[in-house]
Amino acid sequence: MNPNNRKSFLGNVIDNENAGDKSSIDYFLAVQPHQNIMKGASPDFHTDDFFHSDECNIESWNNIETNIIPNHDYHNLLMNSGLGRADILFNESPSPFSAFVYSDHIVVTLTSERNFSDVVYCRYYDCKMREMKGKHYESRHFPQSTVFCGRRKGAEYISITANLDDEAEFPIKLVRRNKKKLPHYFTVCLAPLYGEEQKFLQIADFIEYFKLQGATFFHIYVKNVSKYDRVLLDDYVRTGEVELIQVHDHYWRADFMWHRVQINDCHFRSKYFSKWTAFLDIDERIEMKKFPNLRIVDLLDQTTPNVSTLHFSVDWVIKDQISPAKYTNDAELKDNMVFRKFTNTSTKTDTWKQPKCIIRSEKIALMSIHHPPAVYDESKISVVNYRIAVVRHYRNIFHNLFPLQVKRMLEHGPWRQTHIAPWIAEKLTANIFKRIKYLYDIKTPPFELQQMYYANHGSEMSLEKIKQ
Repeated sequence: MNPNNRKSFLGNVIDNENAGDKSSIDYFLAVQPHQNIMKGASPDFHTDDFFHSDECNIESWNNIETNIIPNHDYHNLLMNSGLGRADILFNESPSPFSAFVYSDHIVVTLTSERNFSDVVYCRYYDCKMREMKGKHYESRHFPQSTVFCGRRKGAEYISITANLDDEAEFPIKLVRRNKKKLPHYFTVCLAPLYGEEQKFLQIADFIEYFKLQGATFFHIYVKNVSKYDRVLLDDYVRTGEVELIQVHDHYWRADFMWHRVQINDCHFRSKYFSKWTAFLDIDERIEMKKFPNLRIVDLLDQTTPNVSTLHFSVDWVIKDQISPAKYTNDAELKDNMVFRKFTNTSTKTDTWKQPKCIIRSEKIALMSIHHPPAVYDESKISVVNYRIAVVRHYRNIFHNLFPLQVKRMLEHGPWRQTHIAPWIAEKLTANIFKRIKYLYDIKTPPFELQQMYYANHGSEMSLEKIKQ
């Protein structure tokens, strides 16, 4: 409806001869909403009487247009060199996955790992998912599984197509990464969870360990987990400590093949969200060795501004038993805590053999599973001395898709018994107990009382059935 006609339209409704009749539809359309707002709304609640259903309110942060991508020439140099190219999976379309809006550009991550360097088009949509015709932006598929786009005023969704006249895949919501201050100092990106082994205890161990090391938020990628594990993950979401990102595509790939997409996505997800971000698997912990009373954030605090990456070598720890499927009792839970049960540790490995990193995401041009192949502004990659800190990698020798990696690990003897710092072990034990028991140690009333509660809800339930 034309906004200029709204006043007369409302006037006609209110002036209708039935407007005073509470049984008429006109009364509820014209009078009742106004009364509800006047009686029930908070005095701080602001409404726009002329905000209409076909309009979009454009917030100040979204009132910008740009056509120049930062570091464009450097990106072209890297792209022309083929750095990061990996056309190894079947995809016939770009398949947008996530989209992040920064101060002067947008990054769209893709599930496609093909069509490196191809021309693509950024297609913009308003708050109603209506395409903003004539506002498209021509870009290139670089880095792998990534497209840089310009900003558009009022754009809230975006999609990517190979050709301008292609039918776009479902637009995806822009996630803000253009706030003036970083929400976090140290966060963790966790590789996709999948596989047969139940992981509730490993998940709690991982999250609570890095919380003790100073991490305040976790981006956790999920391919498949059990309902039992999901209860724990969802509870961390409830308390605001975790974001869950479900990985899925309409083109086939095996579960373990999501790792590169996840790394790339979390690189841009963490950019301007956290100062430092660790990229790790569920079986990895970064351990302070020379100064065990210090935390990871203490090391980060002492890192100079020109460093973009802290690079950690690996100590392997053999995980030769499957973790329990469910919580049953305190003794079993304590005995099976990962850091308590598995202590058989390798000697020092090569610096570049499956290392892991903590990065400043905005200083990284290209990220891979183990290290950044390209950085911005001549920032430095600092290799952390293994005597100061290492990745403690609890390598599972069961359900392992990569037997050669297990074989290489077993070559790094002689093996020795090692333990994490006592202060961490003590606090970690207590924190795992607290979280697991809160969720899984369900307090159950007597059967007779349960039967009464069923009856209170209008349901007849026999004691025999309740006891089952």
